[in-house]
Amino acid sequence: MHNAPPVVFPVGRFVWGRRVMLVLALCGALGLGFWQANANASVIQLAWASWAICVLAAMYASSNDILAGGSLVWTGEVWLWRDAKGREMETQLRVLLDVGSALGLGLRPVEAPWRLSQRFVWLEGRDMPQMWHGLRCAVYSRSNVERKPADHASDAF
Repeated sequence: MHNAPPVVFPVGRFVWGRRVMLVLALCGALGLGFWQANANASVIQLAWASWAICVLAAMYASSNDILAGGSLVWTGEVWLWRDAKGREMETQLRVLLDVGSALGLGLRPVEAPWRLSQRFVWLEGRDMPQMWHGLRCAVYSRSNVERKPADHASDAF
């Protein structure tokens, strides 16, 4: 089996992320408000506290997840994230959603062992139609690089 050829695919920022988070937080608040108005529940304060903690955690996670524009690079051997300044960082890639014309991917720097360092990108074929097939082949190809046994434990992010 042959590896996919090298590919460079531009990645922009997901500008709707904060708006989607705000809409979900407001829907949760409306649901809690409806519950509070129609029920005599003694756990409503706990529910509001849980909602507030979840909203704060989502805000913190989204502030860490703002990925400035750059490029996703497949060298034929490894995945790299190339930022706008041209700096490259080896990255592990995981397909989270594949709908044919778009891909939702999870990216995590190889040097970062923490799950919180994972970033999410949404790629669409219409952004670069001439490169889409090559990118999809690269996403599903396996690397030829031999990894050390310790590296395999970190692959399951």
